Amino acid sequence: MATDNTLPFELNSDALAEWLDGLSLLPHAQAAHQLNLVLKQLKDDKYPPIELLPLLVNLTPLTLHFSNSLSATAATETDLSGKSLKIGKLAMQLPRQLALIFCQSIESKKLESTSQNLAIFYALQLIGYAMRCYSLFYDVPSATLWKKSAQLYKLAASTEALKLPQATKLSEFKPQTDIESVVKRNLLFNIICPGLYKPDEISQLFLLSNQCAHLLKIETSTEALDCGFYWDLSKDLPPYPVRRNNRSLPTHFMGIKSQRISHELQLGTVATKLSPSHQNKLALLFGGYKQVFSAITPGMPSRTKLIPGFLGACHYLQELNKLSKINQLSAQLRDPTNFNRGLALVPLEHQRNVFEQPEQPFSGEIALGKYVNLHKTPNKSYWVAESRMPDCSTGDIVLLYKEQHPVSIAIIRQQNFNELSNAIQLLLEQISGNCTIYSIADNGNEASAVVIGEGTDNAQVFLANGKYALNSKIPLTIGSSLRLTACMESNPFFARFRFALE
Repeated sequence: MATDNTLPFELNSDALAEWLDGLSLLPHAQAAHQLNLVLKQLKDDKYPPIELLPLLVNLTPLTLHFSNSLSATAATETDLSGKSLKIGKLAMQLPRQLALIFCQSIESKKLESTSQNLAIFYALQLIGYAMRCYSLFYDVPSATLWKKSAQLYKLAASTEALKLPQATKLSEFKPQTDIESVVKRNLLFNIICPGLYKPDEISQLFLLSNQCAHLLKIETSTEALDCGFYWDLSKDLPPYPVRRNNRSLPTHFMGIKSQRISHELQLGTVATKLSPSHQNKLALLFGGYKQVFSAITPGMPSRTKLIPGFLGACHYLQELNKLSKINQLSAQLRDPTNFNRGLALVPLEHQRNVFEQPEQPFSGEIALGKYVNLHKTPNKSYWVAESRMPDCSTGDIVLLYKEQHPVSIAIIRQQNFNELSNAIQLLLEQISGNCTIYSIADNGNEASAVVIGEGTDNAQVFLANGKYALNSKIPLTIGSSLRLTACMESNPFFARFRFALE
């Protein structure tokens, strides 16, 4: 039997059990730290995967126990800093480390098929629990874990092992009986956007994902339609809403359909401890927001300018700042005889063509974006924007502007084609709060940060899509910095954080 002096036990079950008994005598945090050190040592590829696999399986219960208890301890803190931050990092690291060791054993190609399938099952389970920890501490999603997840799924699919039953004694793993159901659980939990919820709600969302994963339908055929979400199996990204409706899936993509879960939530056949408002929000998300589209408030729409994309929103806000400064500087120099220059009569509502292109604001000095018809809905969180040629992607950020009104930020959560008006409808989730734009210092790309609700309890910042670290600082040209305290959303279009201005 292989041994190594750097490990506190030999590679056999009896030696491991004896070491675990001694570990239980240590203070909790110290024991978890010792376990994490052992997991790092086990990543050394000189340990034979065939001998290592049973030990990894036996280490899994303690790994989950420590991760869960540390999460419960650290989550009680209001701000992740100092000791609390270290505890949170350790809670995330434990299932992540063990999952990656399982992956390493699989990648060695030295396991026979039954052992390989068991290793895939355990690796994906631990990846799911690691993702849960990432969400509980509002950390940025791990690209590595999503890359490994895609690789494991493709391997199981290629060996026709997705639906083979996997035996486990762990109560945490029993809601899933095969590899495919674990994949579904992980996908379902992530399309919920758990970072938008509180820690206790995130735990309930994970339980809901355990409970309803079997209702999720996944497809990999390029002919699959009506998928609300997709997962790019060739990259290291989490699943995201389908960018355009009624289009075939690209190659290497997995389509995800969640309508059955929406139906069960609406019927109340799924028991959750979530508030009715959150449960309704999830039902709308899983159902493609069809109820919102069909319940648009009657009346004349509001003609509003829509500017898609983070860069477009930044450009507009920067130009708006310039115009504001110019107006302030020139206020005392204006010629009273030119007071009416640039003004025009506004047609009455019944005289408007709802798709006509009216005058640009500011006499055309800012020519970004397109005009849309903005409809209200009974749900105050959502608007519906309608346009013939919106050229927008679901999941992207948009800026809305109307003369005599402050600008606002929204996120496209779904698209729908309205046959009556022959136009595309965009369901927009409004982000309430005043918009402020700051220039980021020491950046050759002239990057910006869009802050919403500055000075309020709900202040948040939108950044360009990229790699960010929790608790890192973004220097601003005004001499202050944004410390990123919680990741709310991160997708190919933008990164959304809560922050502290320091």
